[in-house]
Amino acid sequence: MSLSIVLSLIGLAISVGFGAIGSSIGVAYVANIGTGLLAKEPQKFPQVLALAALPSTQALYGLLFGFIILIKIGLLGGTPIEFDTNTGIAIMLSALPVGIACLISGIAQGQIAANGLKILAEKPQNLSQAIVLAALVESFAVFGLVISLLIVFVGIQF
Repeated sequence: MSLSIVLSLIGLAISVGFGAIGSSIGVAYVANIGTGLLAKEPQKFPQVLALAALPSTQALYGLLFGFIILIKIGLLGGTPIEFDTNTGIAIMLSALPVGIACLISGIAQGQIAANGLKILAEKPQNLSQAIVLAALVESFAVFGLVISLLIVFVGIQF
């Protein structure tokens, strides 16, 4: 396996790994606090689940970009494309915006959604406010994904 492919796969690991880490930490924040609320009010499980699921989207963005890398380098089709080490470095670095944005926004979204459980506990009719506040952070993961996509599709020429 060539160095350029290895570097590209490191980029894939950055994208998928950081996205998954951010999502898992974010979901854990909500789930940990949600269990306390559910111990007293188990009928609120659907609302707690909705808030807990919000940070999981960052893992999806990282995974999507990981598939883009696999397609771009030809590994998803079975035969890797030949390209130089500099292109491998560029592909690896293209994963940083989505990876870092998903890591940080997944954690932050989980913290905000966990705090949104306080709204659910005290004023369940205002749940939509908690969802909107948590969803605001999601846009930064999308921005990271867009920048990574622009780098890999517009900035890197094979």
